[in-house]
Amino acid sequence: MSEETKNKVISKINEIKSNIENFIAEVNLTELKASLNTLVKDAQQDLNNKVQVDLENLKNKLQKERNDIEKKAKKFLDGHRKELSVLQSKLDQLIKKNAKLKTKSKPKSKSTTAKAPAVPATKKSVKKKVAKSIPPKAGFTPKSAAKKSTTKKPTARNK
Repeated sequence: MSEETKNKVISKINEIKSNIENFIAEVNLTELKASLNTLVKDAQQDLNNKVQVDLENLKNKLQKERNDIEKKAKKFLDGHRKELSVLQSKLDQLIKKNAKLKTKSKPKSKSTTAKAPAVPATKKSVKKKVAKSIPPKAGFTPKSAAKKSTTKKPTARNK
């Protein structure tokens, strides 16, 4: 830079500095601080008021939703209680009928004879028919032989 431009820049900086100093001298800093503090406090109070209003609205909305959910849950439970009571009464009726049937089928004589132990019922055994084993041939596996023998229907010759 040339000497001339340096001097111009320095003179501009000095001019700005003097303007700032004059402004500061004219304005009382304590007043400025006090006005800024009141401005900040007012803004904070306004913000708090808006937040309180929004918070109250949100609380009311949540309480309303809670009440709605509680009503629906109560309705749901009441419906199922009714169903359970109906089923319980039907079950009680069936138990009473079953008890009456058992008492009718038992002999009412008071004899001292001992009852014979109940003999378990025998089950018939079911035998599975086994297919004849076929001797293995080339390309013939036992699995495929078993499959073929089980899938074939008996013919007149095999009987």
